[in-house]
Amino acid sequence: MDKKQAWIHLVEEKSRHYLNLGDGGFDEMMHCSLKRCNYEEQSVTYTFPTLKWQINEKGGIHGGAIAGMFDTAFGVVANFTAGENEATTTDMTVSFIRGVEFGMELEMTVYIVKAGRSLIRQRAELRDAATGKLLATGSGSWMPL
Repeated sequence: MDKKQAWIHLVEEKSRHYLNLGDGGFDEMMHCSLKRCNYEEQSVTYTFPTLKWQINEKGGIHGGAIAGMFDTAFGVVANFTAGENEATTTDMTVSFIRGVEFGMELEMTVYIVKAGRSLIRQRAELRDAATGKLLATGSGSWMPL
């Protein structure tokens, strides 16, 4: 297996593991799933449905739920990037560009900016899967444990 195939296999394996722990935890409640990955870009795309429990008082998706989508996707990518270690969030920023409505199917692409020994830097874009419109962006750092 070459380096590219090994990376793709790792993305698939770790995504399946971390998103389906069976613990009823937050990441599992997000119903996130792997859509595709690109070795050359060092990017991983996940899909997220919008769920009833995520609704805010105006009927849209709560900003905290959107931030949770970023942390879920970033966390999975950081955990396989960290190698044998797991990784923890050290900082994360989310910028909201457009409202996210209940019923939208969402796609988030995470880009590995720098995979260092002490910090993993990432950025991501959240888009409406139907229209491709950019809804939010995020960035942050994860520390391998």
